[in-house]
Amino acid sequence: MSQNNNQKPALITMLKSKTGTWWFAAIVLGLLVIAVFSPFIFSDKMLVSSDQMSGLDAKVTLKQALLDSHQLPFWFSSRLGGMPTIDALFGDIFYPPSLVVTMISSIPRSIGLKMILHIFLAGLFFFLLLRKGFGIHPLVCVTGAVFYMFNPQFVSHIYPGHDGKMYVIAWLPFVLWQLKQLLSAPRLLTMTLVGFGIGMCMLTSHIQMTYFILWGAFFYWLTASGIALHNKDTKKKIITASLYFWCAVILGLGLGAMQFFPSYLYIRDAFSVRGADRGFEFASSWSLHWPELISLWIPEFVNTLDYYWGQNPFKLNSEYAGMMPVLLSAGAIALKPRSPWRIFWGVIAVGTVLFALGAHTPVFHIAYAIVPGVKKFRAASMIMFWFSFSTILLAALFLKDMLNGTFQSMSELHRIKWRKGLLIAAGVCLTLTVLFSLQGFVKGLFAGAMLDQNKDRVFELNFKSQFLPFLWMWLVFTLGILALLRASIGNGISPKVVIAVILILGGIDILRVDYRFVKLINPRPYFYRDPALTPLCDEIKHSPFRCFALPGALPQNGAGIHGLEGVGGFHDNELHWYREFRGDQQDRNYLSSLIGVNAEGQPYLRAEKLSEGNPFLNIANARYLLVRNGSQLLAIQNNNSLERLSFVPGYIVVDSASIIDKLGKATYDYRTRVALTAKPVLPPGFTLADAASITDHSFNTEWQTYSPNYRKAKVTAASDGFMRISEVYYPGWEIRIDGKRTPYYRADLAWMTTPIRAGSHTVELLPHSHYLKRFVPVSFVAFLFIVAVWIRYAIAGNMGRQKQKNMAA
Repeated sequence: MSQNNNQKPALITMLKSKTGTWWFAAIVLGLLVIAVFSPFIFSDKMLVSSDQMSGLDAKVTLKQALLDSHQLPFWFSSRLGGMPTIDALFGDIFYPPSLVVTMISSIPRSIGLKMILHIFLAGLFFFLLLRKGFGIHPLVCVTGAVFYMFNPQFVSHIYPGHDGKMYVIAWLPFVLWQLKQLLSAPRLLTMTLVGFGIGMCMLTSHIQMTYFILWGAFFYWLTASGIALHNKDTKKKIITASLYFWCAVILGLGLGAMQFFPSYLYIRDAFSVRGADRGFEFASSWSLHWPELISLWIPEFVNTLDYYWGQNPFKLNSEYAGMMPVLLSAGAIALKPRSPWRIFWGVIAVGTVLFALGAHTPVFHIAYAIVPGVKKFRAASMIMFWFSFSTILLAALFLKDMLNGTFQSMSELHRIKWRKGLLIAAGVCLTLTVLFSLQGFVKGLFAGAMLDQNKDRVFELNFKSQFLPFLWMWLVFTLGILALLRASIGNGISPKVVIAVILILGGIDILRVDYRFVKLINPRPYFYRDPALTPLCDEIKHSPFRCFALPGALPQNGAGIHGLEGVGGFHDNELHWYREFRGDQQDRNYLSSLIGVNAEGQPYLRAEKLSEGNPFLNIANARYLLVRNGSQLLAIQNNNSLERLSFVPGYIVVDSASIIDKLGKATYDYRTRVALTAKPVLPPGFTLADAASITDHSFNTEWQTYSPNYRKAKVTAASDGFMRISEVYYPGWEIRIDGKRTPYYRADLAWMTTPIRAGSHTVELLPHSHYLKRFVPVSFVAFLFIVAVWIRYAIAGNMGRQKQKNMAA
């Protein structure tokens, strides 16, 4: 009996000694993540994640290319007639954690597992930042980690499927932890860790979020240097720290070069529809608006999925950081108002909000005018992850002070001031709650946002059913915490008890918001293959062709899920000449002959025209048109579709601006001539006969290989002429005829052609990245440097430990 009693204290003592270790925190945080997401983890469902669900074809393409060809695909054929992958930003194709999860789990499951993994990593990295970077008590570290990993600004990105944003937010505390260490004690190992963190952010493929990470790192370095100068540190130390910082940034950019720079140059060189500067209105779109500012206080004010009445077209996420972090961050600054770092984090929080408000404040106007890159991005509200990070960090610093006895060490005069201040804060909270409980008062403040009658109706529904209940819940929670803090100042209650209550109430507050954005769905309908598609899936194995899914026939970008290729769809970096060819995002040119207008001016589908196609569909190799008749999907063959490789005996030179018009009006016969923008250079001895005199246009094609990165066919041409290649033109293509690389031209605005002699030939089509080869060596060298430094320090550390053992022996 006494032996068991002795063991229990020993076990408790052992556990207490391990609470500050990273692995113990990892277990605790991991169990919390499993508990919160158990409905998904222990099911066969997928998480609702809008953008990911409309991009399933890309995930199928990537996984199949890796499994079948053991290669990263350079060409994405399933939508928009085909487009480059890496150059046009094919998601997190180089990001190791994402790649591993994708390969070891099914596609619908991997989407959710990747995001949940990064929720866990965010908590672990934030714990390490507080524990290793600030030396804070484990209880406070766990509290801060829970607030960070589950804060709605982060977790709510699950619903829209913004996984890249989540990856970057997860890496932020790691970068700041190592940056803090680097600027305090510069050394090579820490420099590589900062560079590694920045590089991983870049490899996530979310360039705008990484751009904002670099903003924060820059301001942190600037502030640290200013504080060092104020503290009269030696110039040598300041310069050394600065050199290490900039080397870390360069190293991170080098590690992520193969992800970032190909897509950057692709946009800069105006291949993408995003290449042009679209002005202030574009850059300031999808920002916060004044009603959404109140949602940083009570998220249900406007940022609810079902009752959104804000000024953005729609809202699928929340910027809410949690009531406890916002409340305690104010206390952290009030407790030490002269601390430069607390002022810094307070300025970051406030400045972030002002920038996120876009056109509504001067901050964004100034940044737009003077900061490079701001004009290229939209959705200023993305920067709000700095708000949640800053407030949660400040809250953790406040709890650290409280646990360290700051209140107890105060003079009686300061205690009295704090007690009075907490009472005043309680009064302010009560006053605000009462005022915002008055619907007329609130409508008066935001009348301009509710001019639309529908928004006014949504506001009224939301106000009563969502906002009011949670407004009063906020008041109860806030008054309870203020009362506990007041009691703690008077030594009436232990700080650990206060922190425990803050953790529980704060957890309830943020999880109630998180669960609004965590929804499960059955993945089977997204991968269900309609019987009408089965013959097409079999046919495409023998020769390539494309489908045109009319509106409502398939989900957006749905063809690629089944291994088919489509001419429609959506991508942010669509090649601009292809968008022009198809008639913008509405596919006007593809639909031009298929849609009629009745006497009442109503459009209708001309079913009899479906099998005839039109010049645009025919050139695009759209062999089948998919249309839905009620619940039945029909695949109607386009009898006039050209093959992927076809023959024309001649060409015409046409200004690119008039090609669409000439095709639409049948000004030239696209079956006998290709439209070029300049006279081609023909091979010696190449003879072009008059197209009208050639009666044999036969062009036999036998496909031998067709994979994402390599296509091979045997062709036979009856005469000299041009081989039209119905692949979207891009300078990354390599075309070989009989093993020799041959020049090719942009034809019919968006496609390719090359001269071909009469006779039989072997044709090879190889898509490449136009830029990747320049940057792979850069990323490889950066990676090798980082690994070499880590190995060096690992060996040195092992030798040091061995030396200590020998000395002890």
